[in-house]
Amino acid sequence: MRIFTTALLLCALFSGKTYAQGTLTEASSAREVAAYPVSLYKDATTISQNLYNGRQYYVYDARMEEHQFFEQRRWLNGMVLYDGQQFDSIPMLYDIFHDEVVIRHFNGDHVLLQTVKVDSFIVDNHHFARLESGKDINPQMRTGFYDIVYSGKSRTLVRRTKSRQEKIVDKKVIAYYPEKNFFYVFKDGRYHSLHTKKSALELFPDHKRELRRVLRENKIKFRKNREMAIVKMVETYDNLAR
Repeated sequence: MRIFTTALLLCALFSGKTYAQGTLTEASSAREVAAYPVSLYKDATTISQNLYNGRQYYVYDARMEEHQFFEQRRWLNGMVLYDGQQFDSIPMLYDIFHDEVVIRHFNGDHVLLQTVKVDSFIVDNHHFARLESGKDINPQMRTGFYDIVYSGKSRTLVRRTKSRQEKIVDKKVIAYYPEKNFFYVFKDGRYHSLHTKKSALELFPDHKRELRRVLRENKIKFRKNREMAIVKMVETYDNLAR
């Protein structure tokens, strides 16, 4: 009888201990599951804080008809590679007068990204990369953002700029922003500046006839659409030089 009673007590103790351990394990697992999304949130907000940690940007000449931004004055969602992290669907503006990238904060403020931390960004189907003078590009070319319009062997870049000018209309000062683009094509280990049809043809002297033909067949007028003409000529040259 004592043996039986002792056995029952041992079984009860063992079962209770096992149950308690099981309860503790389940509670521990629940805490870990609950902590996991919190850790993800902390990681995500830490990265976001890095992105939104810039100075506030104030839109100047906001009431003028012309503006300092690339293509449009309104926000466009884009991708930015910032300080080694990629951020997608970010509302942004590219101020090409100051060569700066602006994003919209959650509270609606304009935030200026630290230029040296912006590796590249994509907005309105244009891929801009920050290139350093004497390192990524020729020493005489300015460090800044370049639009990569053709990424083949003869890589083609566009430096997009605007200058701010003023005029007086009805005794009021009006600001306007004429745009000017500078084209560069990589060939023979360095970038060559292109502006005219003649300079483009002279860069590829062995294929002048073919390059003239491709513009003619595609009905591309160099003066009316310089960018399309240069990209088409460079792409054609790369295909012929294979």
